[in-house]
Amino acid sequence: MVKRIFMLCAFAILFMAVNCDNEPYEGEIIFEDTACIEAIENTSMALGNFLNASQEDYSQFCLDYKEALLNQIEICGDEDGSLQLLSDNLGNCYDDDLCAEAIEASEIAENNFNNYTDDNYQQLCIAYKSALEYQQEVCGESAVLQSLILGLEDCQQEFVETPGDWILVGWVTDSLRDLDNDGIVTNNYLDEIDCYDNETLTFNTDGTGTMFLRSSANITYTPNVDGEDFFVDCFDILEDIPFTWYQDGNSVFITNSEGVTNQYFRNGDSLFIAIDDAFYAESTEDDSFITERITFVYTKL
Repeated sequence: MVKRIFMLCAFAILFMAVNCDNEPYEGEIIFEDTACIEAIENTSMALGNFLNASQEDYSQFCLDYKEALLNQIEICGDEDGSLQLLSDNLGNCYDDDLCAEAIEASEIAENNFNNYTDDNYQQLCIAYKSALEYQQEVCGESAVLQSLILGLEDCQQEFVETPGDWILVGWVTDSLRDLDNDGIVTNNYLDEIDCYDNETLTFNTDGTGTMFLRSSANITYTPNVDGEDFFVDCFDILEDIPFTWYQDGNSVFITNSEGVTNQYFRNGDSLFIAIDDAFYAESTEDDSFITERITFVYTKL
């Protein structure tokens, strides 16, 4: 808190130094650009709100102040770079301590939700959804958080038995990419590729099951001025991987034939698991590559 107060005072002093001129003016009177005057006034007002911001509205007023500074730069110019320096020093406008607390709260709420019972499902779902929404508010927009929030829907429990067939419907990530180079970005990469459209899991009532893999993809990219052009080569495979499984509350534990156990999570009629570095794409120009965490989402057939 002391650090934040010091920073706010510093911004006030710097802004006044940039926009105030105490030297007497001698010479021809020049009519000032009214657009520039309005921009300076807007910045001054935004600074006032920022200096008086509470912990709850700090991020919003910081973003407003940063936008006002950039608008002033565009209209009035910034010959010595001082306004740009003020903007840069604001960073991303999110309180790191507040964000860390929000992430911790979301993790606690998720753990509670993953152990719901029929009696407390709605209560724990609402608490988890609220924690995610608050995390997004104080930490910034996130495609993964938004997907989790949307997936919780209205927190009305839809009972679906785990035994049966489930099909892969999503590769959800925290990034927005255009894998098919059509100018439209998405965080569900399966929407972008003609691959992995028949990957299923079958859960038997005796605690056994099979993972049916029917395709695979080799993904490469070529860097360009706007980002990357992606190339996806999809080819058919035929792999049936047996496993054993058991369910504990909202968690489904799957153990493959090599003894490796992965924890999946149930949410209504969805089953999902997040795996680090599951997305992999190699550059066509050098040895660089892109890896990302993917949340694999299945729905009951």
